[in-house]
Amino acid sequence: MNRFLSLINRIYILVFPLLCAVSLGFSQSDGIQRGKLIIVGGGSMADSLYHIFGQLAGGKDKQMVIIPTAMSDEDIAENKFKDRFEKMGFSSIKVVHTRDKSEANLTENVLKIQQASAIYFTGGDQSRIADAFLGTKVHDELKRLLARGGVIMGSSAGATIMGTLLIGGYARTYPNINIPYPPALDLLPGTVLDQHVLKRNRQFDLIPVLDSYPHLLGIAMDEQTAIIVSNNQFRVWGPSYVLVYNPLDWALQVKKFGKIYKPFIMLSKGQKFDLMARNIVK
Repeated sequence: MNRFLSLINRIYILVFPLLCAVSLGFSQSDGIQRGKLIIVGGGSMADSLYHIFGQLAGGKDKQMVIIPTAMSDEDIAENKFKDRFEKMGFSSIKVVHTRDKSEANLTENVLKIQQASAIYFTGGDQSRIADAFLGTKVHDELKRLLARGGVIMGSSAGATIMGTLLIGGYARTYPNINIPYPPALDLLPGTVLDQHVLKRNRQFDLIPVLDSYPHLLGIAMDEQTAIIVSNNQFRVWGPSYVLVYNPLDWALQVKKFGKIYKPFIMLSKGQKFDLMARNIVK
C-alpha cells in the first residue's frame, strides 16, 4: 500500500482543491446543499432521532415514504416496519417496495416520492436496494427530493446505500482479493459508507475499498450513532463514534512519516466535519 500511496501522493497533493470539488460533487444542482441526510450505523434508534427526522421533513404530518426493500420478503410481509414511525406520530406514511426495476419506474411509485418530504430506508441487505432502484425513475426522484430540500434517513443497509459504492459480501470477507465494488445510489456523492463499525469490529474494512478508489472519502458509523448531513457538513449524533477515512491524508502521512500511522479519525457526539475541506470543523 505504501508504494501505491507514494504515487497518489505526487498526484493528489498538487490537485487537492480541484479534486475535492470534482470528486465529492457537492453543489446546489445536486440538491445536497438544500436536502438533508440522516445516516445511521444500525442498532436501535432513540426517539429523539425520529423527532429530528420529523423536524427536517417539515413536520410529522408531511408525507413520508418507507422503502423496506433491504429486508427479506418474510420480514416485509409482517409489515412491522411502519410501527415505530406511527408510534412516534408520523401520520402520512406510504410504502415503495419492489424487486423489479421495471416496477420502480411505475407512475404510482414515482408519484409517492414526488409527493414526499421524507424517505426512510430500512436495514437488511443493501444490494437488494441497488438491484431494485439503481438507475430507475425512483432513483432520479430521490435525488430531486434532496434538491427541493427533503430529508432521507437510512440505518445499517439503508445507510450504506446512500454512498457512491457498496461494501459487503465477498468484498468484506476477502479484502485481499480485488473484487469490484458495485455502485450505490450516490445520494452522498464521493463517499463510501459503512455501519456497525465498532460493534462488529469493522474499523479496517473500508481500507481496501479506498486503496482502490482513493478519491473517495470513507465514513463509518457505529451502532446507535448517526451523521446528520447538511450544507456540505455533517454533525455526529449518538452515544458512540463515527470513523472518517481520508486517502488524501494517508498520502500526506506517507510523505511526512514514510508510512500511515492513522488510517482514520474518530469523531464523537456533536463534532462536525467539513465534507469539502475534509477536516474537522473547530
